[in-house]
Amino acid sequence: MDMLRRGLALLVRRPDFGFLMSTQFLAQAGDGIVQSALAASIVFGGGKGFDLDEARTPEDILRIALLIFIPYTIVSPFTGVVIDRWDRRLLMLWANGLRAVVVAAVAVIGPDHLGGAPLYVAFLLTLTSTRVILATKAAAIPAAAGEANLVEANAVSQLGGALFQLVGGGVALVAKGFVSVPPIVLLGAAVYALGAFSALLVRRAGEPRPRRGFLAEAARVARSIADGVLEVSRRPKAGASITSYFWLRFIWSFALVGVGLEARRLLGNSDFTVAVVTGGAGALGAILGFVSARALLARVATTASLVLGSAALGGLAVAVLGSLQIRFALAALTFGLGLGFFLAKISLDTLVQEALGDDFRGRAFSLYDIAYNLAWVLAAGLMDIFFTPGNVGVLLALGGAAFLAGLLLLWAWYRAAGLLARDRSVAVGTG
Repeated sequence: MDMLRRGLALLVRRPDFGFLMSTQFLAQAGDGIVQSALAASIVFGGGKGFDLDEARTPEDILRIALLIFIPYTIVSPFTGVVIDRWDRRLLMLWANGLRAVVVAAVAVIGPDHLGGAPLYVAFLLTLTSTRVILATKAAAIPAAAGEANLVEANAVSQLGGALFQLVGGGVALVAKGFVSVPPIVLLGAAVYALGAFSALLVRRAGEPRPRRGFLAEAARVARSIADGVLEVSRRPKAGASITSYFWLRFIWSFALVGVGLEARRLLGNSDFTVAVVTGGAGALGAILGFVSARALLARVATTASLVLGSAALGGLAVAVLGSLQIRFALAALTFGLGLGFFLAKISLDTLVQEALGDDFRGRAFSLYDIAYNLAWVLAAGLMDIFFTPGNVGVLLALGGAAFLAGLLLLWAWYRAAGLLARDRSVAVGTG
């Protein structure tokens, strides 16, 4: 509970951090509402429905993953430069505000009166805007929360964002039983607008940026992308952390795909039962990770040690429990994966923030986004290639084993880079 107390105190004592979190949480709550309302309405890319959670076959999952994640992967390096070069407050304002207008227009016109392509573009805009906000938030946390409070700040951000998105999705799910889609979408637009207003209240989101014309900045984009990649490659702490994030996201995505394919066979077709046993168990694991993160960091030699240990926990849960094919094992798998992923993710965020200066963090977290997208596509592609009815348990066990083998390579990288030495640089502060 000490972590909870520290996190809540940080929200109050650091108003910039509080408003930054408000911007993020409202963005993700709006996503939960809008995406849950619109996903099933989209007919695009050869199939109906755009909800990964509702996909019934590996082919559907791969199609949706490609159509969702590849477009943003192309633009992500450019957004990283924008995060580093322009006013982050205004960037978050535009990211929330523009989609609030677009989504409100969709609600007023009515999804049924729009074709699949316009709905797809609106859907992509909501996803892209959230990725921009999350990358900007991660780059801004050191300035808003203070360098001594990175662990608490990243933990609050990770857990709060997930909970707000779940609540938003739950609101949409319940509301669909009483009202049509347009009012729900309009509610999501209003939440986005509140997120845009919250962004204006953040006073410090990074070092001051010199004001230059749009054309002058646009001409520097390509060089700035290359500079960001070189900066990350020169700093093993950043490079190893971003690579670890890709590998962690891969096992997370692979396990979610497998669990999604098996959940309804094992649990029935009740959306509520599936959500409680899978999503609920994962959320409990994340909450346990939140309350234990600070105590665990105080007991391990380095932050990198916690990354490897918690990632190994998630991998073991998938490797050992994935093949059992019973309800309890499914819940235990998502619990262990949620706990391991949460602890590793906040530790990786902290390592990247410590490794790079404020002028490169946006580009580093845009590489996070690329890793996130490619991990989903790889996981969906592998499941599509090797899936046959009845072999999901075997695939999960093999995926978990492969993940653990990859962790050994990452351990060697961390060790060679001196990241496992006891002189841990992360500060244990109170802000």
